[in-house]
Amino acid sequence: MQDIGTMPMLGESLTIGIPVRIDSKERKANLSAVVKHLSALRCRIIVLEADTHSNAKDIGYTENVEYVFVEDTNTVFHRTRYINQMLLMAQTETVAIWDTDVLVDYRQILESLQMISHGVTIAYPYDGRFVMLSEELSIQTREKLDFDYLRNLRMKSFLGRKLCGGAYIVHKKRYLQCGCENERFTGWGPEDAERLHRVVILGHRACRIPSGELFHLYHPRGGNSSYQSKDDARNMREEFIKVCCMSPDELKSYILK
Repeated sequence: MQDIGTMPMLGESLTIGIPVRIDSKERKANLSAVVKHLSALRCRIIVLEADTHSNAKDIGYTENVEYVFVEDTNTVFHRTRYINQMLLMAQTETVAIWDTDVLVDYRQILESLQMISHGVTIAYPYDGRFVMLSEELSIQTREKLDFDYLRNLRMKSFLGRKLCGGAYIVHKKRYLQCGCENERFTGWGPEDAERLHRVVILGHRACRIPSGELFHLYHPRGGNSSYQSKDDARNMREEFIKVCCMSPDELKSYILK
């Protein structure tokens, strides 16, 4: 892991957005650990919580972290909508979107930013390996983050294949051209895969760093960690398939609707 003292100041080049709905004590503890880790990058971090009342206001923020609360009585967390709000709030050329429960080494973030600076529209700060930590290991990791120790455990990636969720970094202007987040995904679903396919269909570059895992801290799976119903699952999958089958011109028209 890179020495924090040697970290470049990224305040003028990067904003990190973290959409939040706290549904367990573990999720809140994870958010605290993730924000503490990312704060060392010395860039603006926006924590946007949308819920009936504030649960994440008191986790202990540093001066470069902006906490925003939006009252939302909907039981389904419309994550894509709030990500778009944070993208518009960001004043930097590059924006990272981060889940409340994921950690990557600083080196991997810096490598992703280099990719963005060379023309990539969306960069993933991990190589596709999405490692789920156990409850016990998550407690240890929150108390003392040690990427070398985690890597030496050689844990397998979730589902045994490369994933594209958890964290990603975009060039804001180019991502706006791609329609930003697809708000037709109103809750949990295949929006991570749709985002990647849509960017590529529109002729933009999407890349992963060559080496480095993403580590996901444990939390219980609440109502916003799965499809809401069979109809919801069908609608979300149909939206994903529809986008993936479009030509570039069809997709350009579709994202304007």
